Amino acid sequence: MIINESHIKIEKNARYYSNEPKSREVKNICFVIHGYGQLASDFIKEFDFLDDGNTLIIAPEGLSKFYSKNNAGASWMTREDRLIEINDYVNFLEKVTDEIKSTYNISESKKYLLGFSQGVHTAVRFFLNSKTRFNHLILCSSDFPADINFDLLNTKLKSAAMHFLCGINDRIISAKRFSESTDLLKKNNIEFNDVKFEGGHEIDSVSINNILLK
Repeated sequence: MIINESHIKIEKNARYYSNEPKSREVKNICFVIHGYGQLASDFIKEFDFLDDGNTLIIAPEGLSKFYSKNNAGASWMTREDRLIEINDYVNFLEKVTDEIKSTYNISESKKYLLGFSQGVHTAVRFFLNSKTRFNHLILCSSDFPADINFDLLNTKLKSAAMHFLCGINDRIISAKRFSESTDLLKKNNIEFNDVKFEGGHEIDSVSINNILLK
């Protein structure tokens, strides 16, 4: 039997969540990309410390959903048909950005892109492929994708800062895995801020606030 693989484009609805700043002129815009098995509706609540009236927080949700222990969760990609899934979520995130630009005046806003856990790999690829120029790329509690274009990353980081955060008690991303990723970045001459914090596999509000104050 001869089996052929084919792909077809379809229309699909995708969702994202956002807070409500006090005006359409926002000082900061923060894209926050959730980890494996999370939902954006829950993830955005972890950033209530950024809700100061002048900051727009955008939490897109992974395009694939599933049940885990009777709870719904979302994922950005798997090993199966991986390149197609990457292309799909980059296009989705770009469309979210375009919609935000049509609603808010973000031309003078500082732009932050944050990825957590699996969302780090998503955030890095979006950072590399987006038309938007982000000021800061914040990567939390994950290893670093080894298959990206490091020359392009170097070029993009000429006008942005990258921060690599990890909790010293993270039981999912070990110190060894984190060290391997920082070594990979150094080997490719990538400038970044290495940030360790007291805690585990979590969003550290203190570290993130320190970045936003820079």
